[in-house]
Amino acid sequence: MTLNTFVTRYSGVVVDFDLAFGAQCVDLIRQYFKDVFKLPKQPESVIGAEDFYYKHDSRRIQREFLDCTTFDGRNKPPAGSVVIFRAHEKNQYGHIGINVATYEDGIDVMEQDGVANDALRKAGLEQKGAYISRWSYDRLVGWLTKREVA
Repeated sequence: MTLNTFVTRYSGVVVDFDLAFGAQCVDLIRQYFKDVFKLPKQPESVIGAEDFYYKHDSRRIQREFLDCTTFDGRNKPPAGSVVIFRAHEKNQYGHIGINVATYEDGIDVMEQDGVANDALRKAGLEQKGAYISRWSYDRLVGWLTKREVA
């Protein structure tokens, strides 16, 4: 499956890959790892999305199949890469999504929010499924790409 096919297939779809904790941003990424990156195994569990970046070197499966690039302000993530955003005051776990397009001032990210638990639904919030939105580079820490095997 290609990036474009994945975007078409999962736009508006609620993806709960592990069937635990509701549909989170990481669930969409795990589906992407399976469908597009075709990883033979899923990377190790995470506490928060930013673990994919900050704990990359300590995660054996992830190190074996994925390259991790640090955003330094000059380089830009390629389309199809998995982009990771650091935590902030309203989200202590960070965020992860799929870079669909890169621009000078930001990136279009296919993402899924974590509004999937019962308490949030009762408060009137609901999971809308995967969608694309524009992100600036402010919270971007890095990205993952599939390691090419020679």
